Amino acid sequence: MGYKSVREMESFLLEGQRQALELTAEGIASLLSGRKDLFSGLAGVPEVVGLAYHPIPTELKESLPFEASGTQWAELLGPLADYTGSGSYECGIEFSPESFWVRHAVGISDEYFYALFDVVDDIVIYRDPDRLKLDHSDQVRLTLESPGRSPDRYLLLSRKKEGRMSMYSMEADWRTPITGDSLTIVAAEFKREKTGYTVRIRIPEDFIGKSTRLFFEVLDVDDKKSREIRTKISTSPLGSEHVGQVHLTSPKLAELIRPLHLRAANITIWDKEYRVRAQLGSIFPEGYKLAPTDTSDMALLDRVSTLTLDVMDWLLRIPATDDFDSVVALNRLDEPLLQHSIREGKTVSELRRHGGAKVIAAAQPIWAEDQIIGSVLIKQSGNRVVTIKHATLSRFVILFLGVFLFLAIAIGVFATRLTYRVTRLQRETEQATTIDGRLLQDYIRSGTRAGDELGNLTRSISSMLQNLGQYTRYLEKLPDTLAHEMNNPLNVVNSSLDYLEYQHKELVDDKYLNRARSGIFRLRTILTSLTEAANLKEALRNEQSDEERFNLVELVTGCVDGYQLSNPSRTFVNHFPTSPLFIHGTPDRIAQLLDKLIDNAVQFGREQSTIIVRINELPNIIQLSIINDGPSLPTELSERVFDPMVSSSTDARHSHLGLGLYIVREIAEFHGATVIAKNRADANGVEVTVSFTKNS
Repeated sequence: MGYKSVREMESFLLEGQRQALELTAEGIASLLSGRKDLFSGLAGVPEVVGLAYHPIPTELKESLPFEASGTQWAELLGPLADYTGSGSYECGIEFSPESFWVRHAVGISDEYFYALFDVVDDIVIYRDPDRLKLDHSDQVRLTLESPGRSPDRYLLLSRKKEGRMSMYSMEADWRTPITGDSLTIVAAEFKREKTGYTVRIRIPEDFIGKSTRLFFEVLDVDDKKSREIRTKISTSPLGSEHVGQVHLTSPKLAELIRPLHLRAANITIWDKEYRVRAQLGSIFPEGYKLAPTDTSDMALLDRVSTLTLDVMDWLLRIPATDDFDSVVALNRLDEPLLQHSIREGKTVSELRRHGGAKVIAAAQPIWAEDQIIGSVLIKQSGNRVVTIKHATLSRFVILFLGVFLFLAIAIGVFATRLTYRVTRLQRETEQATTIDGRLLQDYIRSGTRAGDELGNLTRSISSMLQNLGQYTRYLEKLPDTLAHEMNNPLNVVNSSLDYLEYQHKELVDDKYLNRARSGIFRLRTILTSLTEAANLKEALRNEQSDEERFNLVELVTGCVDGYQLSNPSRTFVNHFPTSPLFIHGTPDRIAQLLDKLIDNAVQFGREQSTIIVRINELPNIIQLSIINDGPSLPTELSERVFDPMVSSSTDARHSHLGLGLYIVREIAEFHGATVIAKNRADANGVEVTVSFTKNS
């Protein structure tokens, strides 16, 4: 929206500038209306024949040194006009630019008239002093036409590669000089170049006279033997309706428009033959300089600053200064504007855009006795308005980028702080419980005092953990409570059964009585398992001070001997190393761990099967493995077999609460060991391995 507003402002200002130029052109046309004397052919000023719509003579503030080089002349006289045979100056179909081509520029000061010719010529022929006729070499001809008298013809030619040229007054046939004496009032110099030659001519204004038309012709001779004139290029294409004469500035006309000077504007007065009668000012602002293109010597900071501005200009598509080449290209559009003004008598204006330049042009016809005698053409640079828009857009972009940067930093800081708080809340929440779901803490410390939504979430999680903590503590005390509350009824039932059996001897082998005793035994086993699992962690914490270094091989050997005696239906096979292996821990708890593993192997193994007890010694690890022969672990229980209340048994005659392997895991972790269970490679049993860290 800001960019569109600024663009609308630019269009509005340019439209206002265009209307102002129309009013200025109309005022100048009103000032010059009825002044035929300023536009007549007898205005008393010399004129130079050349391109229409182009003021050939360059006004010089001071005399141009004749000794200056051709390059310096070209810089001071301005752009050289091409006379190549293409366009308005047709030389014929045989024209070839690589063989003969003329570029020409003229200028005037208070004392002299200057002319510069840059000629491309593949074969340069000099004057032969043995020939009397003068039409046998490359030459430059000058014609002066004054009202009421015959034209004056002057021939300039050279006999050597560099130096002053000879000038002769010629007859009408351009072959015979009127006198054999060379004129010295006109200074001309010839210089051979790689592609041809250059000619510099300086003519005093008194020599030209007033109300005089002058034009030049450049002749090319290529054959040294025949010395026939091959090509002629003239600056006076007479007979063409698209060309005309360009007058030197009329003093009276120039004085009339001088007070109407506009900043960065060019005012030209044209007659109805499309000849410039007067011009004032330039569309370039004062002190304008072409931007340097070589940045090799610029400081790094300057280059970065320039690059930044260039990028901004490219993004905004707005030039900050006038483009000289583009303005020169826009000047070629004067012709159609003048044609509408002079031929149709219309006030016309337009905005021209080319490259990095914007030029506003307005043309107003000049009337005298119901006839158009000329036109006022005003051109003014529109880049002043564009520069204002550029500055406004630059400030807008800088402000936008500043606000964007501030918001980005603010959002970044807020997001970083929020991410940190969420991450800390996640970390504390994860640390509140163990992997198996046991609660470690029931309070979240960080963020509970915050007043935002995240603070409310933290307090909600803390409240939830406190409720879970209370419920967990209740569950942890529940086995002891059940054992205490149920032992008395069980004792009563058991004593009642004993009394009943004592009173009735015939019930000693009664199956119902035996079934009742079996149920009581199972209930006591369940209560014992629950109590053992519930109090295990607290017991382990209390036994940390009782840890000692002991021989694992000796401990396991003694336990296995006892298992063989208590389980005669199983065969126990030992694979133990001969040397002792020491670990650090509590021997009673390791024996308890082994009891649970053997009990599991016996209960889930086949009758009359073999149970393998193996101890392996690795570089830093001691492995204790129990391998039974029986069913394999179900796939869904392979990763949960050590969790509490998980069992694969479906036999209702045996109590399997899934606490045995859970107790194994707790004892193993207490000793810094790991325990895994996997099916045997032949799928005929299960192998449980406990890995201890070796204690040397």
